[in-house]
Parts: sequence; C-alpha cells; structure tokens
Amino acid sequence: MGFDIFQLLTHEKMIFLAILSCGLYTGYTDFRYGKIANIYTLILIGFGVMSQALFVTTGEITWVHSCIILFGGLGISFALFYAGIWAAGDAKLFWGISLLMPPGAFSRITGTQFYPLVLIVNIFVMLLIYVALKSIFKIPLRQQRALISESFMTHLKQFPRRILRMLSYIGVGGLAFYIPSRLDVELDLAVQLASFVMIILVFSKVIERYIPEKHKIAFHIIFGPLAIFFVIRSLIDLGSLIFFIFLISLFLLIFGSFVRSLFTKTTPIKNLKPSMIPAERIVRIQEQQGTDKYVKIPANFANPAQDNIVVDVSSEGLTHDQIARLHQLNAKGCLHGSENGLLIQEKIPFAFMIVIGALVNFLTKGMIHSFFQSVELSQIIESVRLFFA
Repeated sequence: MGFDIFQLLTHEKMIFLAILSCGLYTGYTDFRYGKIANIYTLILIGFGVMSQALFVTTGEITWVHSCIILFGGLGISFALFYAGIWAAGDAKLFWGISLLMPPGAFSRITGTQFYPLVLIVNIFVMLLIYVALKSIFKIPLRQQRALISESFMTHLKQFPRRILRMLSYIGVGGLAFYIPSRLDVELDLAVQLASFVMIILVFSKVIERYIPEKHKIAFHIIFGPLAIFFVIRSLIDLGSLIFFIFLISLFLLIFGSFVRSLFTKTTPIKNLKPSMIPAERIVRIQEQQGTDKYVKIPANFANPAQDNIVVDVSSEGLTHDQIARLHQLNAKGCLHGSENGLLIQEKIPFAFMIVIGALVNFLTKGMIHSFFQSVELSQIIESVRLFFA
C-alpha cells in the first residue's frame, strides 16, 4: 500500500508533527536569533535513530539501507558544514530530519536508497524559489538586467581560465555518475545531479581554502582530463560538453551575482555584532618596513595563512573577540579600505528551507516535480481538510 500523508499510521503521524513543530520552531530561532539550540537538533537525531531501528524491525527497510541513510545524511550534513554553506545547527537539523523521514515518503522514487539526497534536491529547489522571489521584490527589473550584463562582461575575459576550472569540476563531479555505474547501483538522474553539484561545491571550497592561488591552475590541469574521460565513458559528444559547461558557468555567474546582491550589505565596524557572517576576509600583511597592514580581500580569493587572518568567512559568524580586535584596529586607523565597514552576509533561512523541503517530500512522496505530474491542488486541499477534520 502506498504511503499517504493524510492516512498515516500513528508513528508516521508523530513523525510529520515532530518535523512540522520542532522544525518550524528551530527555523524561527535560527531566523530570529541566528542560532539553533542543540537540544532540539539532538532530540530530532535521537528520535531519528530510533525511527530507523523501528523501520528495520518492521521490515520497511533493510539494515544496509538504514546505514546508507544514517551515514549518507551525516556525510551530506558534514560536507555542507565543512564547505561553509550551512552552520552547525542547520547541518544537525538536516541530519535529524533525514533520519526521521519514513520510507513511505519516498514511495515514488525508484532505483535509489539514498533518500537524504532526494531531500537535498527538494531543499535546493526551495532555495531557488526563495532567491527568485526575493530578487523579484527587492531588485528592480532594470537593476536585474544590469547585474546579469555586468556579471557576464566582467568574467568574459577570464572565460578560458574558467572553462579549464569548470572542466576540472566536471571531472571530479563526474564521480557521482562513474562510481555508481562501477558498483552496479542505479540512482535517479536527479539524485546523481544533486551528488554532482555537491561534490563540485565541496571540491571548490577545499581548493579555495587550502590551495594557494599560484597552485590552483595546476589542480585544474590535473583534474580537467577526468571530464574528457567521463565524457568518453558516457558517449557524450564534445559539443554537448562545451554547451553544458557554458550553461553551467553562465548560471553560476548570474546566480552568484544575485545572491551577493540580495544577501550582502556593508556594516560599519562599530555596528558589528556577534554571529554576523562576514562576506569578505580581513588579513594582516607584513610590509617590507616591518609594519603590519590590514586589508580586506574577497571571500573567493586565495586563502592566506591562518595566522594572518583577523576575520575569516565562516558560517558560525563573528565572535566577541574578533569584534573587539576590529574595534581596536579601527581606533588605531589600521584597517585600510575598511572605513565604510565590513561586508556582511545576511542570514539565509536555511532551517526553514530544510523543514519546507521535508514537508514537500511528504506531499510529493519524492521529488518535488512529481507534485506537478500526479497530484492536483484540489486533492491536496481536500486531503488537508480531511486530515484536520
């Protein structure tokens, strides 16, 4: 019998209500105070582990499948936290919810047991919708066109270098297709694409954080041929690859410009508060005269030595000690180029995205696109009415 959110067993109804109530409350605390209390995420993780044990004992999933969900969800959470995309609270919230989700909530997904990645796809779609809606209401159409044009023209001169970098990203991301094929594991195309994007994000963050600028080109040259290897293995012609690279590059440039415009603002040094997330670094540079100079560098620039970093880009935000040091340096006039303040990234409500993505998962029984394929809005409204009747 297929899973229906509105004809739930007692345990599954408790799961739905737990995700809805605890998830929305943690989303509110995250949005309002900039943090999620550990007690709530730990409760979700604890109940999630017990739910996995129950699913195994009732025969809904095998213990191998449960281990895939357990460690797969943990791996995704850690990867997005390590890449600086999620804060620790967001990562633990996702892991707890991915453990709680009943197998029936993925009844329309065939050929994969990696349910956490299905959940990630729905969450990413929610993020795209959020960014699109915010851009519509916050940025005038004329400014949107200017952003697109400026972004494209700015990076046009660097396009050959970006092509090489994108080739290396495709080469590394291609592991999402190559490894399952070698292991004879069938995964949905959407899940493979989600894995592809996630591997690229983590790979790019590792290079940005740990590889000096002068050595980055060498890494791209090393990993670039992997893309050609995967293309040959998949029998995709070179023209399709170039077209794909162009589209991905264009999308990332435009999307990055929108995100920077929507979610960053300059805040005076005196107005900085704990938990604010920097969108640029402040580093100490020792000049030949032996004096120290403090400058701002973009977040996507070469990562300096850790000892020289005064403020780094981190999802955890500024600390009291960092703010106090910035006040001292600013009072001494040492912050060159920081007279107008520090570029701060506004809080993106990832906790709400995670919760809404999970609820969408319940409604669609899998990927969000299945909602438009097989479920009418009138059926959903009627089911909601019967559920609360």
